[in-house]
Amino acid sequence: MKLLGLGVWNLYFLVKFALFYYGAISFDFLSNTAFAAFLAVHFKNARIEKLKHLSAVMLGVILLYKDSWLPPINRLVKQADNIQDFNASYFVELVGRVINVDMLLGLFIIIVFFWYSSQWIRFTTVTVIGLTFIGWSHYKAAQQPEITQGLAVKKSENILADPAIVTTEKKSPDQQLSDFYQQQRLLMSQFPQQVEGDLFDVIVLNICSMAVDDLNTIDVSLATMYKDFDIVFSDFNSATSYSGPAAIRLLRASCGQTSQEALFNDTPEQCYLFKNLEKLGYQHNVVMNHDGHFDEFKGLINKYGGLTSKPFNIDSMPIAQYGFDNSPIYSDGAVLNSWLDNDAKDCKPCAMYYNTTSLHDGNQFANSARMNSQQSYPQRHANLFADINSFIKNLEKRGRNVMLMIVPEHGAALKGDKVQFAGLREIPSPAIVSVPVAIKFIGPNVQRYSQIVIDDSTSYFALSELVSKTFQTDVFGGNNSTANLVENLPKAPKVAENADTIMMYVNKRPYIQLDGGDWSVYPQSN
Repeated sequence: MKLLGLGVWNLYFLVKFALFYYGAISFDFLSNTAFAAFLAVHFKNARIEKLKHLSAVMLGVILLYKDSWLPPINRLVKQADNIQDFNASYFVELVGRVINVDMLLGLFIIIVFFWYSSQWIRFTTVTVIGLTFIGWSHYKAAQQPEITQGLAVKKSENILADPAIVTTEKKSPDQQLSDFYQQQRLLMSQFPQQVEGDLFDVIVLNICSMAVDDLNTIDVSLATMYKDFDIVFSDFNSATSYSGPAAIRLLRASCGQTSQEALFNDTPEQCYLFKNLEKLGYQHNVVMNHDGHFDEFKGLINKYGGLTSKPFNIDSMPIAQYGFDNSPIYSDGAVLNSWLDNDAKDCKPCAMYYNTTSLHDGNQFANSARMNSQQSYPQRHANLFADINSFIKNLEKRGRNVMLMIVPEHGAALKGDKVQFAGLREIPSPAIVSVPVAIKFIGPNVQRYSQIVIDDSTSYFALSELVSKTFQTDVFGGNNSTANLVENLPKAPKVAENADTIMMYVNKRPYIQLDGGDWSVYPQSN
């Protein structure tokens, strides 16, 4: 047994160095160095040497996957049933996003360069230098001073309550996250015992896959899309990048933000937004433009969101699209207006939750030739908002008072970034969780004021506070302005979480933690 050069395995490390340099993968220094050391050991016995290389192939693939930003294998196993529901054409589309022409050309250039120059360049030395440099850079990064991100709420002269405090105490990201959740546990909306002023319906439109970044990608401005709305939150934190958890967080908006794990535990009844409305005499309705079966969405909002009523029947509605699992997605306009013409007449006041998947990745138009789902997104978005605007006009014709809220669940990740290819939402990156929320007050006596745009980071608790404040004012009687409603609403530091994945801003930069490991800066696209 002796030590030799790495031979063709140097190519493996050269490719990984290039991917790491461009932020396409992370790089576990200890694991990769140990792998290089294993490869350097040469056995005299030919069978053992062959077995070493066979095992090295498997280890190399596993290590590359571990260093990638792809979901851990155990998480893919848990999601196996959902992945099996993907249709074949959607799989092909996803593969095309992962493997692109630029990547293949770059790999080809590296391979040709390696074979051409290996005659006079000792690439094992290059690999050792590369590993040493990465180890040194990891060490230097670990020595960077930690500055606390303030989390406690205080009053401010701004239109919102400012969550930042000034402190010189240094805390680790884990301590800051713990402080954040501890502060959030203190928050709970106090709804009035009875309604003052005119009664009004509360309608929440929960839209899947629409972030500010997606709108920028398709050149749609908030000013145009929400031009007739009264209040716009341009940097609302959805706090997650998956539909089920996003819906639960919205439905539990009356308390502060919790960890992902806590979403699936019991919570005080006062945390449920719609249960608070029920105590004031509201009847809640559940409406969706899909069957709600994927990922047990319908069961999740029932069990953990407090929406126990049977969803509005949509079986006779026209089908507008088919999802990535070939399930029907019904016309938003037909579903919303059918509810308005039927069930809405019987509940006064109404608290209606609507969920739409019309913008979800992988959707295809019904009775049309197949399109790339990213190419069809602009048209699907235009159709959705044409339906919403038509629904609003019909609400106005009814003459009833309505507080309408549009709350996206998360983004579609239309562009992707260095870490996640387009459509992948495993990590709740800033571009995915920063969503545009809007509020519109509808009623015959509602006074129109200049639109208020809130650019500060806010989240679900602010919406619950806004609903509670609306009960305590006379907006629908024309005796109060929307500016009074948004005064001192709570801001929210941008913390987002999926299963075993957390994103949090530290020193005004997004950091991520995967599977309870070390915190690292989330690479931003150029």
